[in-house]
Amino acid sequence: MATIIDTPWMKHYDPWFQPTLDYPDTTLFEQFADAAKQFPDYPALTFFGHSQSYHDVLLQVEQAATALSVIGFKPGQVATICLPNVPQAVIFFYAVNRLGGICNMVHPLSPPEELRHYLKTAQSDILIILDAMLTKHVELLAAHPLRKTIVCSIMDYLHFPINLGFYLTKGRKIKPIPHAEVYVRWPDFMQLGQVDSTDVFTVSGNYTRQILPDDCAVYLHSGGTTGEPKTIMLSSKNFNILAYQGPQVIGSPRDEKYDPKGLSMVMILPLFHGFGLCMGMHTMLTNGMRCILVPLFSADVLADIIVKEKPTFIAAVPTLFEGILQNKKLKNADLSCLKAVFCGGDTLTSDLKQRFDDFIKARAASCFLREGYGLTETVTVCAVNPQLNSRPDTVGLPLADVLMKVINPETQETVPNGQHGEFCIHAPTRMIGYLNDPEATAQTIRIHADGRDWVHTGDFGFMDDDGYFHFRQRMKRILKVSGIPVFPSQVEDVISSVPGVRLACAIGVPHPYKMQVVKAFVVAEDPKANRDELKNQIISRCETALIAYAIPKEIEFRDDLPRTKVGKIDFIELERQELAIREA
Repeated sequence: MATIIDTPWMKHYDPWFQPTLDYPDTTLFEQFADAAKQFPDYPALTFFGHSQSYHDVLLQVEQAATALSVIGFKPGQVATICLPNVPQAVIFFYAVNRLGGICNMVHPLSPPEELRHYLKTAQSDILIILDAMLTKHVELLAAHPLRKTIVCSIMDYLHFPINLGFYLTKGRKIKPIPHAEVYVRWPDFMQLGQVDSTDVFTVSGNYTRQILPDDCAVYLHSGGTTGEPKTIMLSSKNFNILAYQGPQVIGSPRDEKYDPKGLSMVMILPLFHGFGLCMGMHTMLTNGMRCILVPLFSADVLADIIVKEKPTFIAAVPTLFEGILQNKKLKNADLSCLKAVFCGGDTLTSDLKQRFDDFIKARAASCFLREGYGLTETVTVCAVNPQLNSRPDTVGLPLADVLMKVINPETQETVPNGQHGEFCIHAPTRMIGYLNDPEATAQTIRIHADGRDWVHTGDFGFMDDDGYFHFRQRMKRILKVSGIPVFPSQVEDVISSVPGVRLACAIGVPHPYKMQVVKAFVVAEDPKANRDELKNQIISRCETALIAYAIPKEIEFRDDLPRTKVGKIDFIELERQELAIREA
């Protein structure tokens, strides 16, 4: 039973966004199986133009679960999923949960040492990985014996002539799998589990639950609220609560008239990320919608998908939206299919939002880009701009049954509206804790004077008088120039508003007496632009929009900026590069 919390959503704005009395007391698998029974013939997954129904996906989940049992997988054990957004990842995820296991979600491009760390930390001896990624890990896996390594191929779910084209361009270059008992190909693995396709719903309904909704079901890896790597433990209930609220967020509330026919989400955000796993995949698949799987994190691929599949929903990070604006394939596209577009994972500049909104409006879309806020410690989204009365330069309002407040991090006292402080969150989606790190867990989840447990996010901003939250910065990223706080995101927002600027990132660099000053890295729209002239325009704009301490003392132009694994501009890498240059 969920506690009803009076949030700003209830005062006004979207009338359907109301708190929930009862969340489903189910596991991840059960929630998906229920949707499959309700919408058996609706498309569940689309991969390179080919769709599979909910019935067919459920059948494969049952086959994978049976196969896992055959190789000795037991409740409570951990299986590592090191895959891009491919059908095998979805099927295997629900199969592991069906058997009471824990899914350890790992980036498919992880280097060997990182993968070794994740396997060891999670105590996982089952790995599922793409054949194209296996080669670099063979030596590592020989030194870290596993019970089984299940090897998938993109071609497993490609149909003619796309499979032939893939083989000729990429497939034949992939090295063969080593001859060893530990390795099993996905088709051979699935042959281990046979389920009567005519009776799959009876089979899925008649089983003994191996995991409780509140038990740990998923490991996600994050920087934690302090910037140090952490393994976050999340339960089925954590995911299901957000999935239950999902239709309200996207504007398709689940009522007696609910019918998800035709609704689809472009699943380009990766599965190792809370947003991609919960909102992109689980929310869609537990509400009868279609997931359009995109294995390559690319604006060009995203543009192709939008043109060919006409999706209803898109969720992405700012760099992908910037890429859409630059993509010639969408120049004359009809975007009337779009019902909601969401941005998360990084700060959305006012300039990018305005340009994107203008872009899709000119192509017949009736929606606009809605910014939200969340963190892996609460699975993902905690707040989002409502469909009605969205407010620019904010991350919106807390979801139903989510409490957010802004505190003085030194006293834990709530600060007045409009005053900056640390975001704290009380929500039913709160993580179980950090794996094997009770001290860090206690530092992040704290009991306040009101008796509630609050997640200290490490994020800095304020709440206005209408309850909208304004995100400013990760607290660890706030710069101090002569002791005055400077927000790099604010500097980046101002620079990005200058015509001719495509990307901007601000960092702090050492200064003899100010301790730090601001340095900006800028990517111009036109590589041949007069950089001196553009630099003068940037400085002029900053002088009119920023306090003196925030005006960049250095501006460096680059052809592009480094990105993190989820496509954010990697300011940490820029800081490393700058430090190396200054120490040389």
